[in-house]
Amino acid sequence: MKFIATLVSAFIVSTAAGMAAELKCSRIRLVVPYAAGGATDAASRLVQEGLEATLQIPVIVETRAGATGNIGTAYVAQSPGDGCTLVVNGAVIATFPDSFTKLAYDPLKDLVAVGGLGVTPTVVVTANKEINNIKDLIAWSQKKPDGLSYGSAGYGLLQHLAIEELADRNKARLVHVPYRGGGDANTDLMTGRLDFGSFAAGSVVSLTDDGRVKIIGVAQPKRSDLIPDVPSFAEQGYPDINAGVYFMIFAPSSTPKEIVDTLSTALIKVVADPALKKRFASIGFDPTPLSSEAVNEIVQKTGAEWKPVIKRLGIKLD
Repeated sequence: MKFIATLVSAFIVSTAAGMAAELKCSRIRLVVPYAAGGATDAASRLVQEGLEATLQIPVIVETRAGATGNIGTAYVAQSPGDGCTLVVNGAVIATFPDSFTKLAYDPLKDLVAVGGLGVTPTVVVTANKEINNIKDLIAWSQKKPDGLSYGSAGYGLLQHLAIEELADRNKARLVHVPYRGGGDANTDLMTGRLDFGSFAAGSVVSLTDDGRVKIIGVAQPKRSDLIPDVPSFAEQGYPDINAGVYFMIFAPSSTPKEIVDTLSTALIKVVADPALKKRFASIGFDPTPLSSEAVNEIVQKTGAEWKPVIKRLGIKLD
C-alpha cells in the first residue's frame, strides 16, 4: 500500500508539472464578477491557493463586479482563449439571454466550462426576531402597507427568481433591492434597513453565529447538511422551488480543449481535497469536483428549469 501511495504521489507531482508546462501564463487571473465578501469571492480565494500549488503558476483573484456579474463575465468571454483568464460564476447564467434584454456575451456560446467549485443553498434570512418561517414572512408582507424590501446579490440570479416566484404564488408585496454581491447587503440586513434577504448561504452563514440574523428557509426540496436545523422550502409548502446555486469556473470558448482539460484536471484535484471540504463548510459550501462535461449538463439543466419561470413572471432586465 505504501508503494502504491508513493506512485500516486509521484504521478500527481509529475502531472502538475506537465500541466504547468502546457499553460503559457505568467499568472492566471481568476475573475470574480461579484463584490468582495460574498459567497463567490470567499470560495474563489480558497480554491486559488490550491490551484497555485497544483499548477505552479501564480493565481490572482480579480474583482470585476457589477450588472449581476455580467461586467466581469463579459470581460472574460471576450478575453484570449489561452487559459490565463477565467471567471467564477453560477449555472444561472444559462438563463441570462432570457432575462436580460441586452447582454454583451452569450453564456452558452462564448464560454466553456472548466469544472465545478461547489454548491451553496439559497437561504431566506431576516433580522426580525418575530419571523420564524416562510408563512410568517408572507403574513408580514400582507400586513405592511408598502410591502417588504428584500435584498439579493443581483437581478436575475436564482436568489432573486426564487423570491419572485414565492411572491407571485402568494400575491405578496415585495420590493427587490439588488446589490453588487451578497456581502454588500449584510449591514442593511443586520440593521433592519432590509426586511429580509435571499442569498447564497456562503454570504450570510457567518452572521447567524451570534444571532444577528436567522435563516427561516432553504430554497430546495431537502434540508441542507450545511444547516440541518433549518426547514427546506418543500417542508414549508413549496416543493418545486429549488434554487441551490452551483458555482463553477469558465474560460473563453476559444480556449483549446487540451488547455481546458489541463485546467479541469487541476481543479478537480483541488476541489476533491478533503481539507477543502471542511473549509468550504465554514462558508456554506459543499464542494463539487466535477468535469467540464458534468458542469455543462448542470448549466443546461438550470436553464431548462428556470427559463419557463422567467417567461411566466415576465422578468426582463436591462
